[in-house]
Amino acid sequence: MRKSGAFLLVLVLVSSPTMAHAADHTVTAVAQRGQELMFFEPNFLRVTPGDTVTFVVDDLDHQPQSVFVPTGAKSWQAAKGQSITVELDAEGVYIFDCAYHNVMGMTGVIVVGEATNLVAAHDFYARYREEAVFINRARLDPVWYLENSPLKLP
Repeated sequence: MRKSGAFLLVLVLVSSPTMAHAADHTVTAVAQRGQELMFFEPNFLRVTPGDTVTFVVDDLDHQPQSVFVPTGAKSWQAAKGQSITVELDAEGVYIFDCAYHNVMGMTGVIVVGEATNLVAAHDFYARYREEAVFINRARLDPVWYLENSPLKLP
Protein backbone atom coordinates (compact mmCIF):
# COMPACT_ATOMS: atom_id res chain seq x y z
CA MET A 1 0.00 0.00 0.00
CA ARG A 2 2.83 2.35 0.78
CA LYS A 3 4.43 1.89 -2.65
CA SER A 4 1.16 2.51 -4.45
CA GLY A 5 0.54 5.69 -2.38
CA ALA A 6 4.01 7.02 -3.24
CA PHE A 7 3.50 6.11 -6.89
CA LEU A 8 0.17 7.95 -6.91
CA LEU A 9 1.78 11.04 -5.35
CA VAL A 10 4.57 11.03 -7.97
CA LEU A 11 2.02 10.56 -10.74
CA VAL A 12 -0.03 13.53 -9.52
CA LEU A 13 3.05 15.75 -9.21
CA VAL A 14 4.35 14.83 -12.66
CA SER A 15 1.00 15.21 -14.40
CA SER A 16 0.08 18.52 -12.73
CA PRO A 17 0.86 21.64 -14.72
CA THR A 18 3.92 23.38 -13.43
CA MET A 19 3.08 26.63 -11.71
CA ALA A 20 5.30 29.36 -13.07
CA HIS A 21 6.00 32.05 -10.52
CA ALA A 22 5.95 35.55 -11.83
CA ALA A 23 8.87 37.70 -10.79
CA ASP A 24 8.56 41.05 -9.05
CA HIS A 25 10.80 43.89 -10.23
CA THR A 26 11.36 47.33 -8.75
CA VAL A 27 12.04 50.64 -10.49
CA THR A 28 12.85 53.54 -8.18
CA ALA A 29 12.15 57.18 -8.98
CA VAL A 30 15.26 59.07 -7.88
CA ALA A 31 15.10 62.84 -7.44
CA GLN A 32 18.85 63.37 -6.97
CA ARG A 33 22.00 61.35 -6.47
CA GLY A 34 25.20 63.34 -6.53
CA GLN A 35 25.04 65.60 -9.58
CA GLU A 36 22.48 63.47 -11.40
CA LEU A 37 18.86 64.62 -11.19
CA MET A 38 15.50 63.04 -11.94
CA PHE A 39 15.97 59.48 -13.18
CA PHE A 40 14.60 55.96 -12.84
CA GLU A 41 16.79 53.18 -11.51
CA PRO A 42 17.02 50.98 -13.44
CA ASN A 43 15.86 52.72 -16.60
CA PHE A 44 15.86 49.47 -18.61
CA LEU A 45 14.38 46.09 -17.70
CA ARG A 46 13.78 42.78 -19.46
CA VAL A 47 10.94 40.82 -17.87
CA THR A 48 8.77 37.80 -18.58
CA PRO A 49 5.06 38.07 -19.42
CA GLY A 50 3.11 38.01 -16.17
CA ASP A 51 5.86 39.67 -14.13
CA THR A 52 5.08 42.74 -12.08
CA VAL A 53 7.00 45.98 -11.86
CA THR A 54 6.63 48.26 -8.87
CA PHE A 55 7.52 51.90 -9.44
CA VAL A 56 8.67 53.14 -6.04
CA VAL A 57 8.10 56.84 -5.48
CA ASP A 58 9.39 58.61 -2.40
CA ASP A 59 8.86 62.16 -3.60
CA LEU A 60 5.49 63.86 -4.02
CA ASP A 61 6.64 65.38 -7.30
CA HIS A 62 6.91 62.08 -9.24
CA GLN A 63 4.21 60.34 -11.25
CA PRO A 64 5.30 57.23 -13.19
CA GLN A 65 3.23 56.50 -16.28
CA SER A 66 3.37 54.55 -19.50
CA VAL A 67 3.70 56.63 -22.65
CA PHE A 68 3.99 53.77 -25.16
CA VAL A 69 2.72 50.20 -24.81
CA PRO A 70 2.27 47.27 -27.22
CA THR A 71 -1.05 47.04 -29.04
CA GLY A 72 -3.64 45.58 -26.70
CA ALA A 73 -1.56 46.17 -23.55
CA LYS A 74 -2.82 48.16 -20.60
CA SER A 75 -1.31 51.57 -19.99
CA TRP A 76 -0.78 52.86 -16.45
CA GLN A 77 -0.41 56.07 -14.50
CA ALA A 78 0.32 56.37 -10.80
CA ALA A 79 -1.39 58.99 -8.71
CA LYS A 80 0.91 61.96 -8.11
CA GLY A 81 3.48 61.08 -5.47
CA GLN A 82 2.29 57.46 -5.20
CA SER A 83 4.02 54.17 -5.96
CA ILE A 84 2.29 51.79 -8.37
CA THR A 85 2.59 48.11 -9.22
CA VAL A 86 1.74 46.99 -12.74
CA GLU A 87 1.43 43.48 -14.14
CA LEU A 88 2.83 43.21 -17.65
CA ASP A 89 1.18 40.47 -19.68
CA ALA A 90 1.53 41.57 -23.31
CA GLU A 91 4.86 41.01 -25.02
CA GLY A 92 6.69 43.96 -26.47
CA VAL A 93 8.42 47.22 -25.67
CA TYR A 94 6.94 49.60 -23.08
CA ILE A 95 8.21 53.15 -22.58
CA PHE A 96 7.51 54.97 -19.34
CA ASP A 97 8.30 58.36 -17.85
CA CYS A 98 7.57 60.68 -14.97
CA ALA A 99 4.69 62.94 -15.95
CA TYR A 100 6.45 65.90 -14.31
CA HIS A 101 10.09 65.24 -15.22
CA ASN A 102 10.03 63.71 -18.70
CA VAL A 103 11.54 66.96 -20.01
CA MET A 104 14.59 66.15 -17.87
CA GLY A 105 14.98 62.68 -19.38
CA MET A 106 13.24 60.85 -16.54
CA THR A 107 12.15 57.97 -18.71
CA GLY A 108 12.77 54.27 -19.15
CA VAL A 109 12.08 51.12 -21.14
CA ILE A 110 10.74 47.68 -20.28
CA VAL A 111 10.84 44.76 -22.70
CA VAL A 112 8.33 42.04 -21.88
CA GLY A 113 9.27 38.74 -23.52
CA GLU A 114 10.07 39.41 -27.17
CA ALA A 115 10.29 42.97 -28.52
CA THR A 116 7.41 42.33 -30.92
CA ASN A 117 6.79 46.05 -31.54
CA LEU A 118 10.42 47.13 -31.82
CA VAL A 119 10.08 49.22 -35.00
CA ALA A 120 7.03 51.09 -33.67
CA ALA A 121 8.80 51.63 -30.33
CA HIS A 122 11.88 53.02 -32.13
CA ASP A 123 9.72 55.38 -34.18
CA PHE A 124 7.84 56.55 -31.09
CA TYR A 125 10.98 57.02 -29.02
CA ALA A 126 12.76 59.04 -31.74
CA ARG A 127 9.82 61.49 -31.85
CA TYR A 128 9.35 61.48 -28.07
CA ARG A 129 13.07 62.18 -27.49
CA GLU A 130 12.97 65.24 -29.76
CA GLU A 131 9.56 66.59 -28.71
CA ALA A 132 9.36 65.84 -24.96
CA VAL A 133 12.91 65.48 -23.61
CA PHE A 134 15.01 68.64 -23.38
CA ILE A 135 17.64 67.72 -20.78
CA ASN A 136 19.56 64.43 -20.67
CA ARG A 137 18.36 63.41 -24.15
CA ALA A 138 21.20 60.91 -24.40
CA ARG A 139 20.30 59.17 -21.11
CA LEU A 140 18.62 56.24 -22.90
CA ASP A 141 20.84 56.21 -25.99
CA PRO A 142 22.70 53.10 -24.73
CA VAL A 143 19.37 51.24 -24.82
CA TRP A 144 18.41 52.34 -28.33
CA TYR A 145 21.29 53.53 -30.45
CA LEU A 146 24.79 52.57 -29.34
CA GLU A 147 26.69 49.53 -30.61
CA ASN A 148 25.53 46.34 -28.83
CA SER A 149 22.45 48.11 -27.45
CA PRO A 150 19.66 45.72 -26.48
CA LEU A 151 17.05 47.40 -28.73
CA LYS A 152 19.11 48.51 -31.70
CA LEU A 153 17.40 47.90 -35.00
CA PRO A 154 19.24 45.45 -37.24
